[in-house]
Amino acid sequence: MTSTPSGTVTFLFTDVEGSTRRWEAHLVVMKEAMARHDAIVRTSIEANSGTVFTTAGDEFCSAFSSPNHAVTAAIEIQINLAAEEWGDVAPFLVRMALHTGIADERDGDYFGPPLNRCARLLSIGHGGQVLMSEVTAQLLRANPPAGVSLDDLGAHALKDLDEPEHVFEVMHPELPAEFPPLRSASPVRDAADLLAEGRQAHAAQEWEAAYQALSTAGQGIDLDSEDLQRLGATAFWTGRTDEAVTIKEKAFGKLAREGKTESAALTALDLAFLYKYRLAKSVSNAWVARAEKLVQEAEGTEAHGYLLRWQSLYAYESEGEPEKALSLADETIAVGVELGNRSIEALGLMDKGRFLVAMGRVDEGMALVDESMVAAVSGELDPDATGRNYCNMLSVCDQVADYQRAAEWSDAAEAWCRQHSDSAYPGICRVFRAELKWLRGDWVAATEDLHRAVDELSGYTPIIGAALYQIGEVELRAGKLAEAETHFRSAHEHGFTPLPGIAQLRLVEGDATAAKRLLLDALADNPQPLDRAKYLPVLIDAELELGNLSEARNFLTELDGTAELCYSDAMRAQAAERRAALAVSEGRPQDAIQDLQAAVKGWMGLQMPFETAQSRLRLGGVYQSSGNEAAASMEVESANATLERLGSTDN
Repeated sequence: MTSTPSGTVTFLFTDVEGSTRRWEAHLVVMKEAMARHDAIVRTSIEANSGTVFTTAGDEFCSAFSSPNHAVTAAIEIQINLAAEEWGDVAPFLVRMALHTGIADERDGDYFGPPLNRCARLLSIGHGGQVLMSEVTAQLLRANPPAGVSLDDLGAHALKDLDEPEHVFEVMHPELPAEFPPLRSASPVRDAADLLAEGRQAHAAQEWEAAYQALSTAGQGIDLDSEDLQRLGATAFWTGRTDEAVTIKEKAFGKLAREGKTESAALTALDLAFLYKYRLAKSVSNAWVARAEKLVQEAEGTEAHGYLLRWQSLYAYESEGEPEKALSLADETIAVGVELGNRSIEALGLMDKGRFLVAMGRVDEGMALVDESMVAAVSGELDPDATGRNYCNMLSVCDQVADYQRAAEWSDAAEAWCRQHSDSAYPGICRVFRAELKWLRGDWVAATEDLHRAVDELSGYTPIIGAALYQIGEVELRAGKLAEAETHFRSAHEHGFTPLPGIAQLRLVEGDATAAKRLLLDALADNPQPLDRAKYLPVLIDAELELGNLSEARNFLTELDGTAELCYSDAMRAQAAERRAALAVSEGRPQDAIQDLQAAVKGWMGLQMPFETAQSRLRLGGVYQSSGNEAAASMEVESANATLERLGSTDN
C-alpha cells in the first residue's frame, strides 16, 4: 500500500463531466458506468504510487510525491476510459487538473491553499482534458514522461483566488487535442480593457464574450451599477441563472442607493419574474412590492409599463379575472405606444393575444400573437422582449396544437437569433423549442436540447419537470418504455403532471383502465376546452380499448369541437384517427379508410413523421382486413421505413 505523500505534493483531481444529466436519464446504466470509472481511476492512481485521499460523488482527489507519476496516472486514466464502451451514457468524459504545493496533511487527508487552486483549475477544464498549473509544469519540464508535451494556454483568473494561474494542457499522442476555450476568462488583462470589451460585446448581444470579460473585470474591481446590470443580463442569457439572480440583486442595491429609481424598479420586476419561475411566490411578490413603491415615483415610464404587464399576468394567472387582465394588457400597450417603446407594446399585444386564445377567442387572439411576433423577429425589440415573445408564442401554439404556425415563427426567430446572439435563449425557451424538434422527427437534437435545459435550469423546478417529461415522450415514441417511465416519474417529482404521456404508456403496456382513470382525473381538474384537448385522444383510445364505444363517441365529439374552435390541423388529424378506430369497432372499414387517409395527409402537411407513420400502420391494418393486400403493404412499408429512420422500436 502506497504511503501518504508529505512535504511537496502533486495533487491530481478528476471529475466526470455532465454526470448529473446522465444520472437523471440513465440511472441503472450510470451505476454500472461509475463502478467501472471508479475502478479505472483508482487502479491507475495506485499503480503510479499515488494515494486517493478523498472521493465525493464522481470526483477523485489524489496525491503523489512526484509530478511525473501524477501526470502518468492522468494519461493512463484518460486512455483507459476512452477504450471503454459506455453505451447510453456515452460520451463519458472526465476532466483532470494537477497542481503542486506544500499542503497540510492530517490523518491521511489534506488541507490548505494548494487544494483550493487545484479544484479551481479543475473547474475550468473540459471532459477529456488534463490541465496543469505553472509550478507543476516547471517541475515536469526537466524530465517529462515519454510522449508528454505541454501546451501553454496563458494566464487565467480562477474564481475566489487573488492570483491568476498560468495554465498548461497536457498533450500526448493518445489524448484528444482539440477542446473549447477554458471555462474561465481569457488570459488576464487590464480591468479597464476588459470593461470596454465587455460593454462592446454586450451591446452586440455577444453574451458569452460579454460575460467572460465583465465577470473577469469584476474579480479585480468593484463594478458600477450599470456594469452589474450588463453582467446580470449576460449571465442569464448564457444559462447561468443562479448567478444572474445574485448579480441582479446586487445591482438593485446599488441602483437604489444611487437614487436611480426607474432602473431599480425595472431590476426589481426582473427579479420578480425570475423568482416566479422558481415557484418562490413570496419572494417574487416582495420584489413586485418594491417595484410598485419605486414606480410611484416614475409614473408613465418604462418601469410603469412593465409593472402594468406584471399586474395583467397576475390578474389572469393568479386572480382568475380575464377581463381585468385584458384591460391591464391594453394599458400596457398604451404605455408602450406613448413611450415609443416597441418592446412594451409587443409584450402587451402577446399577452392580450394569449388571454383571448385561452378565453376561446382564438382567431382574435392569434392575430395579436402574430402581430407581436412580427416585431420580435424583425429586430424591433430588445433581447429580453424577443425571448419572452418567442417563448409565449410557442406556448400558445402548443395550447391550440398549431404546430405549423409554431414551426414557421420558430424558423424566423432562429434566423434572427443567429444574426444577433451567440446564445439566444436559455433553458426555459429551449424546452419549448425542443418539442418542435421531436415532433418534426429530430429526436437526437431535441433530446440533447432537453438535457442541456435540465443542466441550465437549476432552481426552476417545474420547467425542469417539463423538460424531463418531453424526454419521456421521445423515449415512448422510440419504444424505450422503462426509460420513459423513469422520466415521467421524475417529471412528476419536479411538479409537472406527466400527462398524457404516462397514460399512453399504460395503454402500450395493456392497462387501459389505469390510463382512463389518470385522464378522467386530469379532465376533472381542467374544465377549459383547450386544457382538456391534449388529454382527449388518449382517453378515446382507452375507451375504445375497453369497448366503451358510447363514451369514446362523446369524447370524440368534444375533440372535434375543440379542433374547429382552434382551427387546429393537428387536432383534426387526431380526431380523424379516432373516428377511424370507432368505425373499425362498428364494422365500417370504408369509413375508417377515408378517415385514416385524411389523418395521414394532415400529419404529412404538418411534417410530423412519427404520427404519419402511426396513421399509415393503422391504415395498412384496415386495408389488410379488407383484403387489399397491395395497399396494405405499401402503407406498412412506408411506415416502417419512417420508424426505422427515427429510431423507433415500436413498429
